[in-house]
Amino acid sequence: MNTIKILFILVSSIMLTSCGDVTVSTSDNYEQIELPDHSLVFLNQNSTLSYESAFNPRHITLTGEAFFSVKKTDNPFVIFTDLGDITVLGTEFNVNTSEEAIEIEVEEGNVELKSLGHSLKKEIKKGEKAILKSSKKIIEKGKAEYKHNAWINNLKAEFKKLGKELKSSGKKIGKEVKKGGKEVGKESKKLKKELLKKLNE
Repeated sequence: MNTIKILFILVSSIMLTSCGDVTVSTSDNYEQIELPDHSLVFLNQNSTLSYESAFNPRHITLTGEAFFSVKKTDNPFVIFTDLGDITVLGTEFNVNTSEEAIEIEVEEGNVELKSLGHSLKKEIKKGEKAILKSSKKIIEKGKAEYKHNAWINNLKAEFKKLGKELKSSGKKIGKEVKKGGKEVGKESKKLKKELLKKLNE
């Protein structure tokens, strides 16, 4: 796929409806969305996210998969899916939804998963994952595998190819940005020393 086609998909995926709703959809691309409260969302391929433009309350509807970095406020952040709701005040986590299941992996903080109708409820903490299946009346918990890092890396590669800036979020992205900054700093100091050496010759 050429760059012009990718840019067209990225631009056309953001749609504003007449009633003030914001909807962002992806096909074979990825999207980075900064919400009105400055929370960040990284949207995986073939996914859709929508919210009211006023963003008060902080409610989002998601189909597909997204990584969230939520700004902590007193106003709860709620993600609605076909099978249940996820509530959080401020944390970093991945949500993967389908008609059959919701899977959550938490990198920072904790979130609460409630089934549709709220008959099931579980708190998921840092380093944990939870799966709610439509076929089972139980929320299964386990150790997070951070499977979302694979598509997050693809997102970063696509943004780099397009020359778009990727806002840092999550431990993995944050560490890489910090590491990159240190490398640039070292290179800068090295060049400065070489320049001063040549000037003093």
